[in-house]
Amino acid sequence: MHLCAHSDYSLLESVLTVEGLVKQGAKLGFTALALTDHNSTGGHWEFQRYCREEGIKPIFGLELDVNYDSDSQPRQVVVLALDNGGYGSLLRLASLPPPVPREALAQFKQGLALLEGGRTGQLTAHVAQGHLDQAQALYKWYGEQFGGDFFLRREAGEKTGLERTFPQARFVLCQDVRYAQRASAQTLRILAAIKGSEVNVPPYPMLSWEEICRQAGGSREMVANTLELAQRCSVELPSERGMRSQEGSTRLEELAWQGAAERFGEPDPQVRTRLQYELQVISELGFADYFLTVADLVRFAKGAGIPVGPGRGSAAGSLTAYVLGITEVNPLEWGLVFERFLNPERRSKPDIDVDFCFERRGEVLAYAVQRFGQGHVAQIGTYGTFGPKSAVQEVRRVLGRDNPKAAAEIQNLKRHRSTHAAGIIVSHRPIEEFSAVYRDRSIPVTHLDMYALEDLGALKIDLLGLRTLTLLRNMEQEVQRRGPSFSLEGIPLHDEKTLELLGQGRTTGVFQLESELFQDLLKQLKPASFTDIVALLALGRPGPLSMFGEFAARRRDPSRISYLHPELEEILGETYGLILYQEQVMAIAHRLGGLSLGEADLLRRDLAKGGADAERWRERFVQGAQGRGLGREAAQKLFSSIAQFSGYAFNKAHSVSYALLSWRAAYLKTHYPEVFYTVLLNQGSPGKGQSALLAEAKTLGVEILPPSVLHSQAKITLEGKAIRLGLTTNRKVPPYSAQEIVEKRGAKLWASFAQFRAAVNLDHKLLETLVLMGALDDLGERHQHLGELGLPARSALELVKAEKELLGVYVSLHPCGPFWPLAERLRGELDAAVGEVIELEMRGKRCQGVLDTPGGYLAFQGQLDFPRGWLKSGARIAVFGLLQGTSLVLEWALPLVPTLLITPKPQDLEIIKGILGGERGARPAILLIGQAYHVLPPEFWVGSVGTVNHSLEAAGVVYTWFDPWKENA
Repeated sequence: MHLCAHSDYSLLESVLTVEGLVKQGAKLGFTALALTDHNSTGGHWEFQRYCREEGIKPIFGLELDVNYDSDSQPRQVVVLALDNGGYGSLLRLASLPPPVPREALAQFKQGLALLEGGRTGQLTAHVAQGHLDQAQALYKWYGEQFGGDFFLRREAGEKTGLERTFPQARFVLCQDVRYAQRASAQTLRILAAIKGSEVNVPPYPMLSWEEICRQAGGSREMVANTLELAQRCSVELPSERGMRSQEGSTRLEELAWQGAAERFGEPDPQVRTRLQYELQVISELGFADYFLTVADLVRFAKGAGIPVGPGRGSAAGSLTAYVLGITEVNPLEWGLVFERFLNPERRSKPDIDVDFCFERRGEVLAYAVQRFGQGHVAQIGTYGTFGPKSAVQEVRRVLGRDNPKAAAEIQNLKRHRSTHAAGIIVSHRPIEEFSAVYRDRSIPVTHLDMYALEDLGALKIDLLGLRTLTLLRNMEQEVQRRGPSFSLEGIPLHDEKTLELLGQGRTTGVFQLESELFQDLLKQLKPASFTDIVALLALGRPGPLSMFGEFAARRRDPSRISYLHPELEEILGETYGLILYQEQVMAIAHRLGGLSLGEADLLRRDLAKGGADAERWRERFVQGAQGRGLGREAAQKLFSSIAQFSGYAFNKAHSVSYALLSWRAAYLKTHYPEVFYTVLLNQGSPGKGQSALLAEAKTLGVEILPPSVLHSQAKITLEGKAIRLGLTTNRKVPPYSAQEIVEKRGAKLWASFAQFRAAVNLDHKLLETLVLMGALDDLGERHQHLGELGLPARSALELVKAEKELLGVYVSLHPCGPFWPLAERLRGELDAAVGEVIELEMRGKRCQGVLDTPGGYLAFQGQLDFPRGWLKSGARIAVFGLLQGTSLVLEWALPLVPTLLITPKPQDLEIIKGILGGERGARPAILLIGQAYHVLPPEFWVGSVGTVNHSLEAAGVVYTWFDPWKENA
């Protein structure tokens, strides 16, 4: 047996996982084994589970940092729980911030054995330093406090001198276990280097009991002490059964029927039957207090004006959750199934996840602590591990070279502790009675992770912070300044303009739908209803994605849809005969297979696993379907069909809930685009994302006003239906400088650049940035300001490009804008656009890309047959073709550079051919014949401007250059 062993819960101090430690103990023939991690009890649940599997008696302990006096560094003691009461003492010690004062050992000594000595004990340090009086005094104190439960450690391979100093002491044989194989000592040194701590490598890997006795050289008395102590330790980990008590089932029923009256008026028989059934199940399973607790938190949030999501996960399938106000999705309206959430057949624990405003989630946590008590609420601990990449990188950093063996050994070991992103537990009894907590956060964090806590009976509530809720609330408040009656809840679920925007794939910034994948799916599907959005959220995932083509084809061509039984049309009609939702699998199993809804949920779960778990349901389903009029062959076929798709099926309750948020965002973007973009832009940081949003805003017709020292605030603001860029639109303008400008501006606006410079003390570099951003345009021309700052002059085109570099978008003038009159004359019957290429992909003669046009972004694609070296990213071009949706199918294109316009007489044509024939340049040449414009082939484009000009003039040919930016100069 071992009384001192460390797992990787002793962060970066052991190369053994809990499983590895126990399996090695079993291999060495141990009948008892202790886990004594450094300041942590996080591994105790795992330890108990693995010990039971291996038939080993678990001994629960803790290596604790203790402060003995203010002048010395903390030292370690080991405490072992002798009984269940002692385990409670151990948890309280482990919950104190380390190092704990020596007095805490006396305060929480009940039911604990204390082991001192070894390499890291205070007694060992006193003896080594010759402080024998202090050693004797401390030894006496231990004896007075712990009596017969105080022991000294005789460690294998260590000589501490404690036996000579304390011959009367009771010793136990120990080994400081941190690695199992001798070669792993090097890995332990690497972990110490990663942690930046003193290297603590015990002399031996994990030894067998016989080897410990031999290496420690203990007497028979020591052996007997060790065996006796191990025998005395007998602990069953405490469990948590239920939550902090409220009024229970009676109170839940009262609130539920009250909520039903508010939601439905006089509940109809369907509502009444469903609610009675749910309340009965919730009460029988003992989860009434859980629902009351979650409802309490949501009620507080809504009362405090904190945005709460409409639902998340399978909880939206509960009518009880809906009438309590926990969710905003009526499960009866959407065909959602309670048993998918809480199934009496498998007695599953409910798991209600609630989304709150990202910025105000902390208020909900604080309320939970105030409402249920400091000791009854905790955040859930998690542990980060070394991944394959980080393991290799850390080993290389420490050793200066790669060591694949060491990297493989530290992979998956715990490297740091953290906090679950959303999970909290609210308990009936103080949390410290079943899990130690870390107290370095405002709300304590459990040592045990969520899997351990759930196994021990604690119920988890996930309170998630969702930024989308924050954004939507900010947008709602902005719209309400114009129309106080507007509300997110009042947005209609059918709106043609919103569907049109979605069908164009214009979903940048729209919750869940902004990825390229969803934009592409939306363009293909062209959603016609909100239910299509619900389906799309389910389809846009790795498994169901394979069904998208057939889904879209069936929606276009209903003749592709067929049903084996009339009831299937009612179940699968909304998904065009395809099984997309888990709720549909359950409905088929219930209505056609004759299973209860609880059994249908078990079937759904087993079908997702496949194999024997799934096949055991086949005959049961087939017989039930035959009893409802299906032939055996058709029943077999139907079972095979649901077996095939159930692995892909998605939770409809979640899809409906999140589709509501997607729809609201899309509606706001459609009808209040200036509000949508202003809020979105102020949440992000300057960069590529800001550029894309501003360009898309222009595409949707939103006017973008430049930053201005006279009119801008620090952030982006609304001016009517236009967006005014803020002074901090570029990060080169720090917030404090922007604020200074706004504050000093006051009501009296500056009349000149000189007045502004006198009023606001800014350095030359910052002034130059403001000039180039266009923020000083109201006080004069940019080139004048640059001259006043003693800076070199820039061309008009250079100034426009500098503006884009700083703002991410052309605001005052687009460099392609002046070329539009020429493009308009060339377009004929085609659609046309001018813009700057920002994305380009060439495959042979085919090309596709995106233009930044004066009106926003425009996608283009097509085939070009002539030489096109000028077609590259950053080039200015005109494109001609046919607009299809939001993309232009290209027929031809032209570079937007200085262009030669020739008005020839008939006799000039051969002369012109001779002059331009050998040029093959980059500047297009166009003949103006009557009202028609004829672009000459690229072999006649101009290379040498001066030579061509001279030749044309000498020949008396009438020409001019279309050169809006004076690039030929």
